[in-house]
Order: sequence, then structure tokens, then C-alpha cells
Amino acid sequence: MSDIQILKRKINELEALADEIEKGGKELIEKAPLQYESHVSSFFPNHRWGTLSEDIKELQREVVRKYQRWYSLAYQLIKEYLPEKEAEFVEHYEDKTHSSVKKGAIDYLQLRSSQYTGDKPKIIESFVDKFEIQRSILLSIPDVAEIKELNLRRLISADFVETEIEQAEMLFKSGFPRAAGTLAGVALEKHLKTLCDNNGVSYKPKDTIEPLAQALYKANILDISELKKVQYLASIRNKCSHPDDITMDEVKSLIGEVKKFV
Repeated sequence: MSDIQILKRKINELEALADEIEKGGKELIEKAPLQYESHVSSFFPNHRWGTLSEDIKELQREVVRKYQRWYSLAYQLIKEYLPEKEAEFVEHYEDKTHSSVKKGAIDYLQLRSSQYTGDKPKIIESFVDKFEIQRSILLSIPDVAEIKELNLRRLISADFVETEIEQAEMLFKSGFPRAAGTLAGVALEKHLKTLCDNNGVSYKPKDTIEPLAQALYKANILDISELKKVQYLASIRNKCSHPDDITMDEVKSLIGEVKKFV
């Protein structure tokens, strides 16, 4: 199982836990007594949470426990994979100023603040909105991780190909044309596999230059002239690996054309 697959599985587990938290949070807010305080001005929050029964207290403990676990695990993932979203994620956790306006998800679950309204559906909606922002940030991680992994693979592949071509040029200048041609062929094959990966073209691990080029041609990634060019380069590369006659000009052409192609 790849790192991305493991990451997706963990986030799916956290999303299932988030569903439980949202359901429990809605039930908690619906059941908790909310009392209107007539002596408080309408300019201030004039609804206060009342004393909870033992059943509601137990429900609250369970939901808060689940949320704290979810938050702690989600925070670590966001810190590692989406550091640019860390502050926004934390912002919707709690209101450190203890105001009655800017509440976080945990403030709703712990029934900390007075409310401006006694409309339970509206309070529930506000809680869900806060929690949904956090959930959305977490759920975006796999896509971001895949993009980062793909970019890393591209960088590694590009660096590998560039190094192989440079070494092929050095071998050619040192009088080792067969080794130089073989190395240029390795660079070309790696580049074709990268093209397949980047464009979702399937291939077998042991596929060499020609099968890879055919697959890319069928997927309309290479045109007919590019296919024929690659096939020609593959024929020179094959000469380098076998006791066939090979000229210095052919190897020089192979290295130059591979460098141009990639």
C-alpha cells in the first residue's frame, strides 16, 4: 500500500468519526436547555444554557471526547501536508477571546457561550458551518499530497534524465560510444515512462522504448513523426547493446536527439 493510499484510509476514518461528531453535536444542542434571560438587553446575548441532566452530560462528554480526538489527529495531518491552512483550521476550533459572536466548534459542543437567539436550528447550523470548514480542509489533503508527490516524481525524473545524458556525453567524448549510446537509451526510456505517468498511460514495468512510444502514440501524446523518430533512436540504442556495427556519428546523433526530445 502506497503512502497516498495509507493517507486516504486515515482521512476516511477521520471523516467517518466526523459524521458521528456532527450527529452527536446536533443532538446535544437540540436537547440542551436554553433559557431566555429577559433582564438582558437585546444588544447582548440573552439566551443562556441551563443545567444539563446526567444523560445530556454523558452525551456531551462523548461528543467532546470524539471531537478532541478528531481535532488532534486532523491537526497533525494539516500541519504536515497543508501548513498554509493550519491557522485557518485552528481558528475554527475555539474562540480564545470568549466573545459571544466568534465561536469555534468546541465552543458549541461545550455549550460555553450565551446565545443571541433561542432558535436551535440556527445554532446547529452555525456549529455545522464551523465544523464543515475544518472537515473540508482535512479532506483536501489527499489531492494536495498527490500533486506534491507527482511534482516530486517529475523533479526526480528530470534530474535523473539530465544526469544520464550528461554521463552519456562524457562517455562518448572519452571514446566509449556503445556505453554512451546505451546510457542515452536509458534516459530516453525513463523520459517516456514519465510521459506515461504524467498522462495516465498504462504500461508494463519491463516495457522498453518501442512499446512505451507505441502506448504514447495510441494515447495521442506522440504524433506519427515523433513515434518514428523514437523508433529510429531505439534502433541505434539496440545496436549499442549488441555486437552490431555502430558508428560514432550514429551515437552522436542518438545522444543529441535524445537531449532535444526530452
